[in-house]
Amino acid sequence: MHQDKTDTLALLREKLCRMEPAQPLSADKLPTGFADIDAHLGGGLARGCVHELFSAGHDRAQAGRPAAFAAHVLAQTTGPVIWVSEEYPDLSAPGIRQSGLNPGRLLCVTTRQGGLENLCEDVLNERGVCALVADIRAPLSPARLRRLVLAAGRSHVTGFLLHRAAAFAAEPPASASMTRWRIGGGSALGRADFAAWSPVVGPERWSVDLLWHRDGPAGPWGITPAREGGPYRQPMPWAGEQRARA
Repeated sequence: MHQDKTDTLALLREKLCRMEPAQPLSADKLPTGFADIDAHLGGGLARGCVHELFSAGHDRAQAGRPAAFAAHVLAQTTGPVIWVSEEYPDLSAPGIRQSGLNPGRLLCVTTRQGGLENLCEDVLNERGVCALVADIRAPLSPARLRRLVLAAGRSHVTGFLLHRAAAFAAEPPASASMTRWRIGGGSALGRADFAAWSPVVGPERWSVDLLWHRDGPAGPWGITPAREGGPYRQPMPWAGEQRARA
């Protein structure tokens, strides 16, 4: 059942009160956990800002790697993470755990069609939230993105926008957000067993492209994501333990 905006915010605040609050951080950066990227960014992603994440190749429809990237960053923080979508989130608790993020920190909210942008702004205005992760399936207008950026700056809540639509790939890199990324699959690490003519495949590789950085240059990287509890198997992060429906 859908609830109006007032009831939704009241429900979110009630659940947030029961969760462990975000601990004050002395730094204004969120480390990504990847040394080369953090060095390029001067310590990590800026807190209290909006960061846009795009997929590449066949992953555009699912945004699995951008979701895992966001979860990997947030695993190194504390406090509630609000994951919002207009559709039932196709995430998995094992995927969350493999990224290092505790599923108990997640509160997932499904909103009515057309209500996602307002909900994102409301969450970004909520102090005490560590971060918002939004499953974006239609382009945001520049004015709406600017509103989200201003909300994040006021509350110091960090926003991650996961863009799924393939049409986004043609957009210019200039943006009101702090950073804009495209994350895709890279070639696997491995070696060839020429005697048997069978490849021995190593860990998955990601291609990570910083398309836009408001305070510095862009850049490409090839990284091997570390996973908790064994090798990475590409489930999208999702925690169904806690859900609210707006």
